Amino acid sequence: MSTATHATSGQRTPLPHELGVEVVERKGVGHPDTLADGVAELASIRYSQYCLNEAGAVLHHNLDKVAVLGGRVAFTDADGTYDRPLRVVFGGRISTSFGGRSLPVREILHEAAVDYLRWALPGFDRVQLEVRHETTDSSKFPAWFSPRHLADLPELPRPFSNDTAYLVGSAPRTHTETLALLAEAWFRRQAWAGSDIKALVVRRGGAWTITVCVPALAGHLTTSAGFDDAVTACAQELTAELQRRLPGRVEVVCNTRGSRVGPLAQQYFTVSGSAVDFGEDGLVGRGNARTGLITGAHLAGNEATYGKNPSYHVGKVGGWLADTCARMVAERFGPCRIALLWRNGARYDQPASIEITTATGAPAEAEELVRATLARTDWLDDLLSGRYMPKVEPVEQLLADLGPEVR
Repeated sequence: MSTATHATSGQRTPLPHELGVEVVERKGVGHPDTLADGVAELASIRYSQYCLNEAGAVLHHNLDKVAVLGGRVAFTDADGTYDRPLRVVFGGRISTSFGGRSLPVREILHEAAVDYLRWALPGFDRVQLEVRHETTDSSKFPAWFSPRHLADLPELPRPFSNDTAYLVGSAPRTHTETLALLAEAWFRRQAWAGSDIKALVVRRGGAWTITVCVPALAGHLTTSAGFDDAVTACAQELTAELQRRLPGRVEVVCNTRGSRVGPLAQQYFTVSGSAVDFGEDGLVGRGNARTGLITGAHLAGNEATYGKNPSYHVGKVGGWLADTCARMVAERFGPCRIALLWRNGARYDQPASIEITTATGAPAEAEELVRATLARTDWLDDLLSGRYMPKVEPVEQLLADLGPEVR
C-alpha cells in the first residue's frame, strides 16, 4: 500500500505556538472524567501484566467503557458524610479465560479501581464505594475473548491497526499547555485543596488568562471567608511567579462562583476531593486526551486512549507512535505536528497518510525520522509503565519548562 506524505513548511496550518488565540483545558486527577480514565488505564495495565506473566501475551480486551457514577454526601456547614455510594462500573469486553483456565478478571479490575481512587482522591477513606462488573466476552469469533492458545491472537506476528483512525502528535508543549498543568499542580500542593481542579488557559497573543476552579477538602477550613482567603493567596503567589517567568501579561482568576458568606459547604466544598460527592458522573474519553490536556485548537483529534489494549489497539499504539514521532522530529527541527492515518488492518509501519508540519522546513529529513519511528515495535513496555496514566507533574519541573526568570 502506498503512503501519501504531506510535508509542509510554507502555506500551512499554524502550529500550536503560532496561533493568535490558543485555548487549553485541564481536568485534574480528581475530576470525574479523569477518574474514569485513570481507573480504565490502570485496570488495562494490571490485566495486561497478569496476562504477560500467565499467558506470555496480552489477551484481547478493551476497557475504555468505564463509568464513575457519583455518590451523595449529606453536608453540614463545614463537613459531610456519604449516604449514597460512589460507583465504578466496568464495561467493555475482556478475555476471561486462556487455554480453558479462568482468569481472575473481577479481582484485577476491582483492585485497580480501589488503588487509583485511593491515589486520586485525598478523602478516599471517607468514601463509600461500589464496584460493578458489566464486562462481557461477547464476539462473533468464538476464540477472540476465550483464546485456546497464542495462535488465537492474530496480532502477535505483526501488530496491525484494529480500526481506521487519525492520530496527531505535536511537540514540544506550548507555554499554554504547561500553564494548564501547572495551575493544577500549584493548587494541589495545598493541604486544604481537593483534587478535582479544573483549569482553562487562554493565550491571546502574548498574554495569558488562567481560570481555575479549586475545591476545598473537608477537615482543613471552616468558613467561606477562610476558603476565599486561601484561594486568593495561592493565586497571587502563582501570578507573581508567572510574571517573573513570562514576558506577557498573566492573570489568574479562581472560583468565579465562590462567595465569602454563608456556610463553607455551600461553596465548592468536598469530602472526597471531587465533585463525585454531588452526584457528578465521569466517563472515559470525555476529558483529557492522552497528553493530559484538552487542546481542540491544536487539531489533535479525539481518539480515546485510556483502557485500550496496549499491544495493538490503534487508539493507544497509534497515539504512542504519533507522540514519539513528534518528539523525535521536534528534537531536530523544532516545533512540529505529526498526523497519521491508519486504515483497519494496516500494519503500523504502513499508514495511509503521513502529514508533517514543521516551522523550519527540512521535511525530507523529518519524513525519514517519522518512517524510522513507525518501524518500531517496542511500545508495550513504555505503555505498561504508565506512560498515559493521569498524573500531577512536579511544580518545579513545570516551572523549569517555562524557562528562567525574565524579569
